[in-house]
Amino acid sequence: MRRLLAVVAVLLLAGGGVRAEPAGLLALYRDLQTAQVNGFPPYEISGSGQSAMVSGSILYGDRARLALTLDEANFYLRIDDRGDGEGATPFVTEVAVWFDAEGFPLLGLSERGLKSDVPFAGRVRFYSRQSGRWNLVTETVLPPLDQDLCRTEPQEVDENTAAWEGLGRVVILLPRRGTDLAAWCVGSSPRAGSGMLLAWDRTQGRFRKAGALNGPPPWPDAPARL
Repeated sequence: MRRLLAVVAVLLLAGGGVRAEPAGLLALYRDLQTAQVNGFPPYEISGSGQSAMVSGSILYGDRARLALTLDEANFYLRIDDRGDGEGATPFVTEVAVWFDAEGFPLLGLSERGLKSDVPFAGRVRFYSRQSGRWNLVTETVLPPLDQDLCRTEPQEVDENTAAWEGLGRVVILLPRRGTDLAAWCVGSSPRAGSGMLLAWDRTQGRFRKAGALNGPPPWPDAPARL
């Protein structure tokens, strides 16, 4: 259970066998960042705990105003990129990690743009290391939401999608506590303001639809507090 462990055993296939290596949130984040050079956020997180710092905005460069929310015990982080000055469009990046019944990590990456602290578009990706290397598995672990929930056309999001590319009208909020997702329709969606709960099924290693969320959405979009 990801919320109860600060350090977990990540099962890696090596030399035809399986070995366990200790890994926390930042180790998994940095490992995937190295493996997926294009597409995965380039934000560099140095240090750990309360002394951790973030840098490296692909959107606004060295002048970007960045804020980091880091909760290593709950395998959650959030980066608020407020841009390089007045008029810049804020961009939020969330990362959270789940573990399936066999202990393999599933890393979720949710990104979204904001206007007046309200999301107008977003995208989400999930990466698994069950095979011994990182693979994009979004369509395997997450039910389709663009057309089913928000009545909008699905966006093409692959390993190399970055910055403002591939943003759709579904925004998925990753949990700082608990294991379930909150999906909300935003922007030009005809169902903007509608939401759905997506429950984590640890046995199956995927999320399932678990009913509508009662509005209104939790805007303004700000870091969750414990």
